[in-house]
Amino acid sequence: MTGRWQMIVALSLCVALFSANWTVLNVAQQAISRDLDLTPAAGVWLIYIYPAALLGVLIPVKGRLSVVLLALAAFGLASAAGAFAANGAMLVACRAGQGLAAAIVLRAGFELARAHFRGTQWWPALVIPLAMAVPAQIVGPVLGGVLTEFLSFRWIFLINVPLVVIAVAAVALFTPPARATTP
Repeated sequence: MTGRWQMIVALSLCVALFSANWTVLNVAQQAISRDLDLTPAAGVWLIYIYPAALLGVLIPVKGRLSVVLLALAAFGLASAAGAFAANGAMLVACRAGQGLAAAIVLRAGFELARAHFRGTQWWPALVIPLAMAVPAQIVGPVLGGVLTEFLSFRWIFLINVPLVVIAVAAVALFTPPARATTP
């Protein structure tokens, strides 16, 4: 497997992480509402702010490795902050930060991939990471339920920290230099 395709595997890991995070709170929302004394409106915001912030994927950003790595780090920081959120407003803000950081990683990551894949290779390079979204969204509620039932809803956020470290390492290691644009 060439470096370009390894980059797609790393991007697929990011897509899976972000997709699982989209649905992970669906099962845990009641426990979170109870533990943080959320109003019904705050509970709705908690669920829907993440996909709304993912609309940030429409923001034009450069497909640079540094942008992807910084946004991944921001996702990890927002996750860590969410794990220690003292109230609902802080948790909703952390979810918005996660969604926006994920959107920037996706936009910059796919722009970066586009620079390395031309012609007929672009579509498989695009579809492989996107195909990871569906199973990850199915795993999200299962993971959220298990973590909430046996540990705490806070582990839903904490588990992202080591996963982000792995994603950062994979993206940094497997992304070819920017000048390598030949198929």
